[in-house]
Amino acid sequence: MSNVPMTRPEEMLAFHDGQFPGNAFVGLEGGRILFSNGTHFSVSGDGGITWSEPYAGLDENGDPLTLRNCSLVPLSNGAIGMATKRTRPGTTRLYESQMVFRRSEDEGKTWSALTLMNHWMLAAHALNDTMIRTQSGRILLPVYFGIGQGGFHQEGAPFPGGYVKGKFVSTSAHFYDPHFTASYVIYSDDEGETWQKNSDGELLIIMEYGGRWELTNEPTLVEYAPGKLLMILRTRLGRMYQAWSEDDGDTWTRPEPTQLAGTQAPAQIRKFPGTGHLLVVWTQQSEQEIKRGLIRTRLSTAISRNQGRIWEHFQNLESIHEETHVEPGPLYTVRPEGAYGAPGGAVVCDVDSVQPLPEGYGMWSYPAVIVAEDRVLIQYNYFDDDIAGERSRGHRVKVLPLSWFYGGQDPTGENATLSRIEGHVRGEL
Repeated sequence: MSNVPMTRPEEMLAFHDGQFPGNAFVGLEGGRILFSNGTHFSVSGDGGITWSEPYAGLDENGDPLTLRNCSLVPLSNGAIGMATKRTRPGTTRLYESQMVFRRSEDEGKTWSALTLMNHWMLAAHALNDTMIRTQSGRILLPVYFGIGQGGFHQEGAPFPGGYVKGKFVSTSAHFYDPHFTASYVIYSDDEGETWQKNSDGELLIIMEYGGRWELTNEPTLVEYAPGKLLMILRTRLGRMYQAWSEDDGDTWTRPEPTQLAGTQAPAQIRKFPGTGHLLVVWTQQSEQEIKRGLIRTRLSTAISRNQGRIWEHFQNLESIHEETHVEPGPLYTVRPEGAYGAPGGAVVCDVDSVQPLPEGYGMWSYPAVIVAEDRVLIQYNYFDDDIAGERSRGHRVKVLPLSWFYGGQDPTGENATLSRIEGHVRGEL
């Protein structure tokens, strides 16, 4: 059976395609699900099959909310909390940003005045849908900061890409970003009223003793046991990285590589009820695919039955590739080999010199995920056309039974690929 454009699509419970208003989920009372982008909200009472008409959230003054790209978390007594980002007042620098927290008692219709989450801390950005509440009641938001001049694409740098139907399509994904980024965690023990930073500093990658550093950003968290957390971090090294905490997120191990091959795109990680198995959803890409400019062309899922040390049961949520599992390559900065000049900000290249991108080319990334009893809801972005500097983004939601993520196999049984993966991981240690 084909894994293009999806592994076993006939098992899907629901599919919503279009400008769906949301990039974060949270569970409500009675098993209902709230979905939002930070300004508008929708509710499903049937596990994501159907949704209410979107309604606008209002701030403390009765004005529509304007901050987007949010994370949602359940609070006590049926309330919900929301974290969104704003630019620090008085500056226009890209990374001079702040995270703010609001509280709603009526499922997102009205919201409290904002509380600044990173006051007297470093600037903070956050991936959508990453705020969690642990069993102790602590609320955590993994964030990252950046330093450096200019925009996300360095001035005069080329654009990676290729031709699709006679027009140049950029496959850029921060491959020429001049900033350095590192990650940390903000947490609250009083329902979001006050916030503090993890005590042991920022998470970055040390490639050699006292030497070369590598960046991390867009972290995501899961609590796999009481007070024990796993963090997955985005890098540019052809891998996702990971770190663990044994004290409810206050201190962390140094980031180390996972077996998850990837490109410049983030992941989301969740825990299944009952089994405690972990689910990761991420943009899986091989070293050679990245070099060929096939960026964000496979959105995949995998399961870990041992707290993220080994991943198995690989599936494709959306893909132009048949392979569901990519063996990770060496750890180094991987970029597309085809890159074309951009004087004045416009891509200038000869159509005869540019390799065409394959038929069906598309980009899928930035998942939001919620596990809801017997199913998982995944929202993600897609780009059909990505002309340099002119992206056209859409949103999709897929609702899948838990069994889909195991390939229809017994969740507790032996997996034929597990021994091969274990051998590969042992060979790197």
